[in-house]
Amino acid sequence: EARLLPFFFEYYDRFVDRYFIRDNGSDDGSLDILAAHPRVEVMELKLEGDSICQAGFEQVNEFWKPSVGRADWVAVCNIDEFFWHPDLPWYLGACKRRGITHIPSTGWEMFSEEFPEVGEHLPSTRRVGLRYSHMDKPSFFNPDAITDSGFAMARHSAEPRGRVIQPVETEVQLLHYKHLGHDYTVARQAELGRRLRKLDREKKWGFQYDPDLVLQRLEELRQNATAVAAPARVAAIGRRGKAKLR
Repeated sequence: EARLLPFFFEYYDRFVDRYFIRDNGSDDGSLDILAAHPRVEVMELKLEGDSICQAGFEQVNEFWKPSVGRADWVAVCNIDEFFWHPDLPWYLGACKRRGITHIPSTGWEMFSEEFPEVGEHLPSTRRVGLRYSHMDKPSFFNPDAITDSGFAMARHSAEPRGRVIQPVETEVQLLHYKHLGHDYTVARQAELGRRLRKLDREKKWGFQYDPDLVLQRLEELRQNATAVAAPARVAAIGRRGKAKLR
């Protein structure tokens, strides 16, 4: 993720106080970038067994628990996932004041014909994409209220437990910056696909890394992606109950 990390930090540094990043043997310069960042703690991501997807899934519901009693909000995300709102600090504060504890997001697959220039603020400069409901994910949650994040495989659905109170309207967008130019996308998806293991292939986990599907998705985005409209800024009014995101 060496190429994307500068954009990740350019965005999240505006409101994130601490990063806990799990690394699985990076050799592309990512570790040097992480070591230079004063708010980053790098931890080892151990992926054992016949499935890299399953091994990661079994850990993702535990990674955030050291933040209990230490953080107002936790976000569990990948480097290419940008949880965005027109005024996110205001929104998180409004949710906190109203007792919201679990904030969903609407998922978008973003698209660009070329890789961004150094220093770009991606949510401002790259706002073309397609809405995909299966990419909806929890964005932020209160670690003191949520006892179990309840993520399913790939975090596309969740059944959290604890004091779960969501806003009535979903205002946060998940901008998924994966398709940033043909060469970058094809090379990155091929690298991810090579890491799949026996059970992943048998279960068709990680099927999206298939080279033909990668090219199909790029063309689909090229033909159909449109400007992503910002959500309206509304009051965060809570509702109680178990969340199930689809």
